[in-house]
Amino acid sequence: MTVGGTSAGASILSEHMIAFGDDGSSAIAGSVRLAPGLGLTHRFIIDQHFRQRDRLGRLITALAYNPFAVGIGLDEDTAAFIGPDETLEVEGSGGVTVVDAAKVTFSSVDSAAEGQPICILGLVVHLLTTGATFNLHTRSASTS
Repeated sequence: MTVGGTSAGASILSEHMIAFGDDGSSAIAGSVRLAPGLGLTHRFIIDQHFRQRDRLGRLITALAYNPFAVGIGLDEDTAAFIGPDETLEVEGSGGVTVVDAAKVTFSSVDSAAEGQPICILGLVVHLLTTGATFNLHTRSASTS
């Protein structure tokens, strides 16, 4: 079955969705609020208007609370197609930022006071453009 969404319609597809949060590049405790999404997958968390609105910090903060997920930051005029083989393919004039928390060795999210920066070690970030892919199962990126 094909499912799609733009802007908030993309974010609501997963189990955990970003309901609102602060813009900026720093991960800050309490800077993001998550809400239940449609639950079509628990594999990723999507954020939209990503680079245009400087939302890296809020996506990283969401992953600090849910390190099992892959963060997908969608730029405007850009799509991430995920096929049955769990490979994400990028199309459009912008990019897709993939943030992978699978190899995180330390996070201070449990001890940081609200409004304070979070320390996260071992985070992996990929910046993908048209033609690049990311396999959600193997968590590996490649270009064509």
